[in-house]
Amino acid sequence: MSDVAFSQVPSADQSAVLDPHWLEMRGGPSTLPHSYLPPAMPGSHARWSRWIAVGLVAMFVSATAAGVCLTYGPQPFGH
Repeated sequence: MSDVAFSQVPSADQSAVLDPHWLEMRGGPSTLPHSYLPPAMPGSHARWSRWIAVGLVAMFVSATAAGVCLTYGPQPFGH
């Protein structure tokens, strides 16, 4: 149950101007590549990037399940 009374929220002013950065927030032109910083809102992604993400997650889950320490790197020989 929400304690916010949505019926009391005022509607937008009819003379309001749209934020010029709205399209940039949706993944429009950006100075960073999408592989570094994906858009904050859902959108279409390339099929290859989804497969790489699934592969990386599977690699980390399987390494953790096998008991490989991914945090501190390999242990020196003999320890």
